[in-house]
Amino acid sequence: MMRLLNNKKNVKTVSIIVGVLFVISVGALAYTQMAGHGGSNAISNIGVIDMQRIVESNPNLVQDAQQEYAAYNEELQKEFNEKSANLDEAGKAKLSDELRQKLQDKQQTIQENLKKRVDEASKTVADGKGLSVVLSRESVLFGGTDITEQVSKKLAETK
Repeated sequence: MMRLLNNKKNVKTVSIIVGVLFVISVGALAYTQMAGHGGSNAISNIGVIDMQRIVESNPNLVQDAQQEYAAYNEELQKEFNEKSANLDEAGKAKLSDELRQKLQDKQQTIQENLKKRVDEASKTVADGKGLSVVLSRESVLFGGTDITEQVSKKLAETK
């Protein structure tokens, strides 16, 4: 599984997944904000962020996630080696499946933590600028206030 995160293509995939989750959460936030202000009569300021630029300008986000994942993977590998010494093939297969599930759960937790950090930084910047909605650059054809730089700086501040 470590090879999965060492490949740049897979890191991009993880970044895209985080971005999609972010867009979905922002869309839900936008929907609730618009519903609370009377629908189409509401005037809202829209912020825009470029998730790819955020990931590129904060390589420590991906590196920290990779290190956490690698450490957990190593821990599970040791656990497998210790517990599987006295197991038959069926027992080893069952243990392997259990540990693989733990590793997948850890990967999901890491992704959720990354998303939460980006969401919190985006909300802080948006609140400071008086923006009621923040969307991903990919979902905006034109317009909006680009807050990518400020979100990147906020992420760098909150390690």
